[in-house]
Amino acid sequence: MDPKHTQTGQGKLRFGRSLMSRYIILILAAVLFVPVVLPIISVIYIVVVNNTNTNQVAPYGDVTRISNLWSREAENLNGASEEEIKARLEQLHVSYPKSSMYRVNASGETLFILGGEDVTFLDSTSLDGGTDKTLRWSLDSGQTAETRIPAIWNASNTVQFMKEASFRDPLTVVSYIGGGEKDKGQGFIIIEVPRSLLQMTQSNWPMELLYLGIVMTIIFMIFIIMSILFFARIRKRLIRLQTAMMTPGKEGIPLPVDIRRSDEIGQLEESFNLMIHQLSDSRQREREEEQLRKRLIAGLSHDLRTPLTVIRGHMHALHKEALSEQGDRSLHRMEAKMEDLGGLIDNMLSYNLLTSGKYTLKLEEKDMLRIVRETAAAWYPVWEKEQFEIDIDLPEEPLIWHMDEQGMRRVLDNLFQNVIRHAASGKYIGISTREIQGETAIVIQDRGPGMQQDSNTKGTGLGLSIVDLLIREMGLRKRMDSSDTGVRTYIYSGKGSKETTNR
Repeated sequence: MDPKHTQTGQGKLRFGRSLMSRYIILILAAVLFVPVVLPIISVIYIVVVNNTNTNQVAPYGDVTRISNLWSREAENLNGASEEEIKARLEQLHVSYPKSSMYRVNASGETLFILGGEDVTFLDSTSLDGGTDKTLRWSLDSGQTAETRIPAIWNASNTVQFMKEASFRDPLTVVSYIGGGEKDKGQGFIIIEVPRSLLQMTQSNWPMELLYLGIVMTIIFMIFIIMSILFFARIRKRLIRLQTAMMTPGKEGIPLPVDIRRSDEIGQLEESFNLMIHQLSDSRQREREEEQLRKRLIAGLSHDLRTPLTVIRGHMHALHKEALSEQGDRSLHRMEAKMEDLGGLIDNMLSYNLLTSGKYTLKLEEKDMLRIVRETAAAWYPVWEKEQFEIDIDLPEEPLIWHMDEQGMRRVLDNLFQNVIRHAASGKYIGISTREIQGETAIVIQDRGPGMQQDSNTKGTGLGLSIVDLLIREMGLRKRMDSSDTGVRTYIYSGKGSKETTNR
């Protein structure tokens, strides 16, 4: 055996290259998908969305920006005249046209009002008989809001104004001139801005949720596809190995497979290839041993024939000499054994020729019953000498089979010889026909101890082996039924069955 074949499959499998490691990765991905992957993807998505929406700022900034702006402007107007204050507020109103701005002096008088673009002015009468202004706002929500601006501010309406301004829309910011949140006796200025202008544009959350769902679905589908590909690749490799196992080569042994990966299946493929090499080596040894056995049998058969011929010649010469009665019996017994030895040599040669495919058969349409009668007639004196009860019952109609005549005579001779050798105690030989499996079969019957019992005469078994080989080569079938009352051998054409049975 090739040394490299003995080393195949002996290497230790690295865990990182095994199917187990890949399967564990898939399991971890499945286990961590919901508790780990989903939050990570959500955080990444939110960060990306926030970074991509940096340009979606509120038109007027946020509340803190407006409050700080208004406080800073009030401080910067410290000590300014009313004309300067009005001029500055008009400049600011140009930058914030949808806001409303107005000025109240230290005496509580509303000096001027700069209304926003979506504001309507209404006049109303106050409780003290004065004329107040009401600003009606048209908000983006479709609703309206009103701001009542007293002509003269006192403690009562100031508190009421501040209470309403703390929570309503629009946003109202009040800053004292020169002090921001501290009254320095210079009055105050007020700005009102619709809250819709201070809020960032609302994102389209249904679409964002849809996008997030699509991303998660894609990730999940990638996981499913990876799992399917993983197991599909394993299945493909196993099917390839199964096909290699079921596809025999020229000698009936499967061909080795290509090892593509060093994982568990790769180790299985290595073991399969090792088995193939071992089978091939074993088959080669069997062929060599078979050839040696055939040469040995052929050599022995030819070598034995020469001394056997010499012995037969000397035995024939002894018949011309005067022998005692005991010597004559011994001579006849030796002649019988010599005949057995000659038959054994013939069987050895025939078996060797049959197993090597050198035994030529001439298959023709022949009358099987005629051949049986002629062969039985040749054996008739032997059966009478052995005091057998001979029972031959064959029909007159011919039974045509496709066979080799000489081969069939050899089959019958071996079967009759087997009866003489192993069933002589039964003193019976029967030859008849019987319907079996819808066709006519030749039946040879004896009343010996059966094939399971020990007979007085031992044999090599070559006779029945030659019978089986000849029957098979001629395309016929044989069945043997054995019991303690004898053996029945059936020979038939086998057109309705393809089994040779020994029972």
